[in-house]
Amino acid sequence: MPPSHGLNRRIRLTLQCSKDPTMAYAPDIRPGLRVTSATATRELVLFFAILVVGAGFSFASPYFLTPLNLTQTLRAGLELAIVSSGMTLVIIMGGIDVSVGGIVAVSSIVIGKSYQAGVPAWIVAPIGLFTGSLLGACNGILTTKLKVPPIIATLGSMYIFSAIMFIVIGGAWIAGLPGTLSPLVNGNVFLIPSAVLIILFVYGVCWILLRRLAFGRHLYAIGCNEQSARLSGINVDRTKITTYMILGLLAGFAAVLYVARMRNVEINIGTTVALEAIAATVLGGTNIRGGVGSLLGTLLGVAFIRMIQNGLVLIGVSSLWETVIIGGLLIVVLTADAVGSRNNPRAH
Repeated sequence: MPPSHGLNRRIRLTLQCSKDPTMAYAPDIRPGLRVTSATATRELVLFFAILVVGAGFSFASPYFLTPLNLTQTLRAGLELAIVSSGMTLVIIMGGIDVSVGGIVAVSSIVIGKSYQAGVPAWIVAPIGLFTGSLLGACNGILTTKLKVPPIIATLGSMYIFSAIMFIVIGGAWIAGLPGTLSPLVNGNVFLIPSAVLIILFVYGVCWILLRRLAFGRHLYAIGCNEQSARLSGINVDRTKITTYMILGLLAGFAAVLYVARMRNVEINIGTTVALEAIAATVLGGTNIRGGVGSLLGTLLGVAFIRMIQNGLVLIGVSSLWETVIIGGLLIVVLTADAVGSRNNPRAH
């Protein structure tokens, strides 16, 4: 065998996930094969779905493919894209957070009230980030230290956050906020919308966390088999709390961007964020039971959801159908994943 053979060969890396605590997750290295992704097929299908549905909307409405509409859709989807990146980390870990909309709402209220109190913009933004990360950490503590199942813990948090929102703002909007942060969303950098740069930055950081740091490997390991992860020396509780905190931080950042874009805080803010973020994440190929996930797929899922919402508005369909369609897509994908898991002996 020539000395360079080992350098030139391609390998395929697969992560074997099993709920059996006696089975370890380990790389399966096979010479002569390329590195493949467990979510590549879903990403490809979703990409073509975006092309097909987008073509349909472009024929149905002459305004769909206009630069103005595409830019507005991009900016309107910015907060969802940011939240969905954090949701991907949590679901890969085997968790869930249905309170994320409430975190966005409470953080937005804190930002709005801080503005009204005369706090400068350069302090307001960190306050929003801190609020989101604090609420996210509370969810992490509930699921780890108090052993409350994630769906129950975050569902309870959602009701608490919603109550706080209505108590603080009293059923009225917080309006007339300054536009000092508006360039974050509405500006351009060398003709590139700032929203694009923000998305690239956030997803780039999350990609580094998942693919280049031990933290990401720990997330996948916990999602594959939490007990095996503990036995291998991973601090599972700390990793979970940190991940929920990251999601909270990103929800706080989404709140900053929301206030920057709208310059007010509505009473119904965040009501559909959790559903849309979970739907975008699962549509993109992230397994709802953990262990498998893709940031690229999540971003495609966000684009698909926002495209459907925008297209329905342009062709005159009631916005009430948006939630019906998104919920229906979520059910279809979860059903397909469940059927695939039963047919795949390696699925967990």
